[in-house]
Amino acid sequence: MAVNQGNNPVRVKKQNEVLIKEIIYKYGPISRSQIAEMLSLTPPTITTNVNALLRQGLVYETEEEEDDSEKTKAGHKTLGRRPVKIDFVENACYVIGAEINKYQIAVCLMNLRGKVAGRKSRTYMRESDDYQTVMETLACQIDQVVQESGISRELILGVGVGITGFVDPVRGVLKKSAYQNWEDNQNTAQDLERLLSLPVIIENNARMRAVGEEMFGNHLHADTFAYLLISYGIACPMFIKDSVHTGETSGAGEIGHVVVDIHGPKCEVCGDSGCLEEMASERAIVKQAREAMRSGVPTLLNDLAASPEDLTMKEILAAEEQGDAAAFEIVGKAIVYLGVELANIINFISPPLVIIDGYLMKAEQNRELILKETKKHLFGVGEGEIEFQFVDFDPYTGARGAGALAIRKYFIEQ
Repeated sequence: MAVNQGNNPVRVKKQNEVLIKEIIYKYGPISRSQIAEMLSLTPPTITTNVNALLRQGLVYETEEEEDDSEKTKAGHKTLGRRPVKIDFVENACYVIGAEINKYQIAVCLMNLRGKVAGRKSRTYMRESDDYQTVMETLACQIDQVVQESGISRELILGVGVGITGFVDPVRGVLKKSAYQNWEDNQNTAQDLERLLSLPVIIENNARMRAVGEEMFGNHLHADTFAYLLISYGIACPMFIKDSVHTGETSGAGEIGHVVVDIHGPKCEVCGDSGCLEEMASERAIVKQAREAMRSGVPTLLNDLAASPEDLTMKEILAAEEQGDAAAFEIVGKAIVYLGVELANIINFISPPLVIIDGYLMKAEQNRELILKETKKHLFGVGEGEIEFQFVDFDPYTGARGAGALAIRKYFIEQ
């Protein structure tokens, strides 16, 4: 990793501090010499920064475990001290991550390594809930999690919040929400800071999940990837070389309203016809399944749900797994559209890795189908050139992603 030295000593010093913390976070335990080699920085620069972190109680030293190659043939240990490695004290401080989506508000209190110290979710959302009510509900939920954890509020660095919609994380502004009765351009970060008395950073919830995957996921995977989230809506943000792409209008990754069938039904959100969200989102799948129940189509859905209004994705996947023809057809058609659009993204962007997240993908047959449909429409891509990974469904994935961004913002970059 090359370091841009520039000509401003203060800026260079701060840049070095951040880079060193990033390397320790990603590769720790790691030796001082390894850090120096990876960043092309001098040993004194590494020592100065590491010593500062040691004084703050944020990192600790540990001797590297000796392996067989470090022993003599006679079985005696080699002379001299084993290499000392550096890692973060994971409980030195904490962050809070929260996600507001169409199904729930989820909150996690986490240490520096993303280990959850407390969490709480609240089933939600009523379209009639106004902005202020939701913000106050979130703040109350965060306070409850902190109080129940027993962790001192002084150890909490800040809060990350993921919200569906167009979010400007730099200004902390929710430019356009997914909720019809919320006004545009709400300064959500500022509003929550007043309620919580803690620093707050906000982001689009799908982009935050991509950040969480990069920080807490498999560190061996590519540092550039597409993250397909299939939920009430659909998004596919790009993580590119250590940062998630937001776009000039804060709408990067919002593929849900890309038109995939010009003769398709009119979308109740964007008003266009045949957008991906109206054809293949969870909202669309549930809507089509409810219509099938009302039309008298023979289906197990009538046995699994008390009424069409009570039907959820849980019952639809259960019916599909039991071989119900109606559920199988509705889900299968949606996945075909998802596969086509994912292939379009790969053909256009050519990411080395695609990560797929969504309750819909709990079923193995659905994973197999989306891969089959995607690969069918790829152009110029050889077998094995694109890696696909699936995220095991967890209702707290978004909240943990929000916490990851808070760690990056309030710990690594501070």
